[in-house]
Amino acid sequence: MTVYHINKGIGPSSSGIEYAQKYRFDLVKNFPEKQYFVFCDYIYSNYTRFTDNIGLDMDATLNAYKFMAGQKNHRSTYTVEAFQETLSADFTRQADGAKAVNFMSGEVLYKAWLVPDTQNIDRVDTIVSSRLQEVAHYTDRLTNIDYYSGKEIFCRYFFNENGNLSMRQFLQDNKIVSTFIDNLVLYGNSEFYDEFFRRLNFDKNDLVIIDRNTDIGAELLQNKHEAKFVVVVHAEHFSERMSDENWILWNNYYEYVFTNHKYIDYFVVSTDEQKANLERQFGIYGHPETKVVTIPVGFIEQLADGELIKQNKYKFLTASRLAAEKHIDVLVRAVAKAKQNIPELAFHIYGAGGLDKNLRDLIAQLDASDYIEMKGHQHLDNSVYGQYGGYLTASGSEGFGLTILEAVSACLPIIGLDVDYGNTEFIEDAVNGFRFERGTEEEQVDLFAEKIQKMVTELNYDKAIAFAKEKASFYLADNVRQLWRDFYDLNLYGNNEALAQLPAQAKDGGDSDRYE
Repeated sequence: MTVYHINKGIGPSSSGIEYAQKYRFDLVKNFPEKQYFVFCDYIYSNYTRFTDNIGLDMDATLNAYKFMAGQKNHRSTYTVEAFQETLSADFTRQADGAKAVNFMSGEVLYKAWLVPDTQNIDRVDTIVSSRLQEVAHYTDRLTNIDYYSGKEIFCRYFFNENGNLSMRQFLQDNKIVSTFIDNLVLYGNSEFYDEFFRRLNFDKNDLVIIDRNTDIGAELLQNKHEAKFVVVVHAEHFSERMSDENWILWNNYYEYVFTNHKYIDYFVVSTDEQKANLERQFGIYGHPETKVVTIPVGFIEQLADGELIKQNKYKFLTASRLAAEKHIDVLVRAVAKAKQNIPELAFHIYGAGGLDKNLRDLIAQLDASDYIEMKGHQHLDNSVYGQYGGYLTASGSEGFGLTILEAVSACLPIIGLDVDYGNTEFIEDAVNGFRFERGTEEEQVDLFAEKIQKMVTELNYDKAIAFAKEKASFYLADNVRQLWRDFYDLNLYGNNEALAQLPAQAKDGGDSDRYE
């Protein structure tokens, strides 16, 4: 019995999908079934750095390119000194900051890029007469070489565990043209991934959980055989604005599997509200038999007591990738505006991403650096959340909201937009925070500032903490682990009595007076 969890890539700034997989791994890693977390993309660095970073065991992961090349997973242990020994004596060594070491001789430069905070090599660029020729990638050994013509990659050579050439791949515009493995020739991306999934050889004893299907969906489905296929829906799955009672505009990331729903045994969503929406929409298209189940993507280990929240009520945080869709700039501007009436206010931003510099520039422009801080990517738990008195989220679309669940488990009051599904699941307006309708960016800045001020002056924190504890208790690890165990039993062993749902979640908190 094998369970495959299918994803595309992973990198230094993992998305909510990778963290959802990490949560799932923590729940299922001690199950008796073999588990593989499969990453299908070509990953430029040794991907064990990134799986280690989020807590996925190396032996439970598998990459399509390494698998096809006959490579095993190894951590990066190839040292600068070991590389230097391969060079002739006329090369001079020079540190290039903390990130790289240069070896130079005449017109030839080897730039050895380091694994952060080590003297181990991730990759080595070969530059001749200021032109990039090749990039050699290492773990504890040479794994593959990328060859360049000017700035464009045109070929990759991969080596197996014995150091022998095992796979050649030719590219144009960064897309696979052909792949050569032994006597096999594969044309394009499609044939490469089709052969990869064919070699995984799914059968009736396997469960395939698909977290991302973009660009690999057709190849996956045509290799289904008798395996059970499950799609996890991580985000809002349709555009409400562009849909009506007769036609649904699906999220493009899920459109292929929704259209080919007959090959999918189950769709898994994180909230009962999304389950009801998706079932109703399949019914509109005449497919009410499509199976949808609710299993939260995240869980919590324990509930916090929230005893310091009132003491820290002027101190807010947010945590996410620093990406445009998170609208953290709106929060920065709102906090700066609220600060005019709340001099004690402070705001900390946790996360990494492409908008880091933009946000730092905005904070400087607002002269807010003494009370708005960029904290970078950090492991967040109740010991961190417990230092704050409130959580802010400006995202306009969350399938669940892992950090929102973490904030609730820490009993933090939350301010966010009135959007499905995380905010409506975890925020009861005027009980444990505030929700409001999204509007223009300026309207949102004004409303966030208004709600921040209202929270610190009017919110009943005892009531908010009590509500948060009851809401979060449904998501304790043992509860969610049992859901996955039951789901595995149903799909792998046919135990139709096994699948259970979480108890009905009192989304409105019932009679809110009982939290007084």
